[in-house]
Amino acid sequence: MRVAIAGMHMESASFLPSMLDHAGFERSARRGGEIVETFAGSNTAIGGFLAVLAREGIEPVGLVYADGGAGGAAADDAFERYRDEIVSGLVALATDVDGVLLHLHGAMVTPTRIDPDAELLAAVRAAIGPGKPIVVAFDYHGNLDAQGIAPATAVFGYRHSPHTDMGETGERAADCLARTLKGALKPVMELATPGLMVPSIFSATDLVPLAGIVSAAKACSETADRYVDVSVFAGFSYADVPNCGFSVVAVVDDDRRLADELARTLAAEIRERRHALYAPEPVLELDEAVLHAAHRARTSVGPIVLVEHADRNNDSTHGIRALLRHGAERAVVPNLWDPEAAAAALAAGPGAELRLTIGGRSGPKTGGPLPVEARVRSVAPQLVYRGTGAMRRGSLVDLGTVAVIETAGLTITLTGNAHTAIDEDALTQVGLAVGDFDIVLLRSKTHFRAAFEPIASEIILMDTPDYGPADLTRLSYRNVPKDVVFPFIQDP
Repeated sequence: MRVAIAGMHMESASFLPSMLDHAGFERSARRGGEIVETFAGSNTAIGGFLAVLAREGIEPVGLVYADGGAGGAAADDAFERYRDEIVSGLVALATDVDGVLLHLHGAMVTPTRIDPDAELLAAVRAAIGPGKPIVVAFDYHGNLDAQGIAPATAVFGYRHSPHTDMGETGERAADCLARTLKGALKPVMELATPGLMVPSIFSATDLVPLAGIVSAAKACSETADRYVDVSVFAGFSYADVPNCGFSVVAVVDDDRRLADELARTLAAEIRERRHALYAPEPVLELDEAVLHAAHRARTSVGPIVLVEHADRNNDSTHGIRALLRHGAERAVVPNLWDPEAAAAALAAGPGAELRLTIGGRSGPKTGGPLPVEARVRSVAPQLVYRGTGAMRRGSLVDLGTVAVIETAGLTITLTGNAHTAIDEDALTQVGLAVGDFDIVLLRSKTHFRAAFEPIASEIILMDTPDYGPADLTRLSYRNVPKDVVFPFIQDP
């Protein structure tokens, strides 16, 4: 048996002014045998696909996979080119492929499309015909609806955020496909939506009450007397699309009534707990958060972690400005995206002292570029490594040009490519150690928790006037159906 592997993956925040073009996607694109070489053994959905196919003696046929990460929209041209490349690859294979494994995010948008993931899935179905199985691994933050996933045989989502189970999710998807190909499984699926959107910071699956809901979904799979797999999707609330928000998908062996019952029951529980799910922890205003962090840092044993969650492009200067304004010391800001400043520091070299303008270039809400007097601590023309953290384990991370600078009590790493700092790799890969600092300013939403919760003295969530606020009602949605979705419906 032979199974095609393909995908296009991006989490798009509709309100960002930025857009990723085809060249941007090409930096991560892998084709043919490169897919196996790059992803085998990694904690990725494709790594999970490959593990199961190897175990089952099924040959993987790599088409193309491109990952745009998180940012604004994907360019229409980029989407169309990858869609067409995947479709033409499947058409060329014709009868030489028995099924398809796709990895999609579920929250990609383009300037003219509000659900390109669904369009890609439909195009794949049209290319291979009605009889062959298509199984999809989606991101936990995918926005899904029944019509969009209908062309798939089955879909699966990460169960955890931080996404420490991406590889496991790929294994669940590939296992379903392998069983289907061998005639041991007739998967049917049903989707239910509870009408709830939450800010990304509160989609962390260890938070209460979400932790209990995720555990209940997993228990459905573990306690059933037949094949059952239930995925809870938190959705991505910063994509302005009609299907935005939570959804539940149940995949069951040949029992559509049971699939519908499981999906609806869990969706009803999510709806019932909507108030607690929307705001389970406090969020402080910027100056309050920084002052609290500076005060606590004087006596804390471990570092204080400040989370500037509203930053969607890894280049906000709101938090840095506040740290400087309040005289914070021994603070570190990893992975500030600024190719221009990183290149200037590289040209100056280690030990140089110069005036730099850093961050805030991607949009008017980011705080704006910040002039600083800086000393260059270290530089690297290009930094590429395989992740060692729980989420990025084995994955290639390309930061591009990297410079570590020091200014007025802050240590800041400038990167040429945008990658959110979610684990200690963001420090250790540039010769820093988290124990050297009292305050760590991160831009992650949930993924930092796997690495930093065990070592942080305190985690402080802070709001800034950026593109991803904790209060979703501050955003000017045009496509979200506010008449049926909480928090826009303020019911008792």
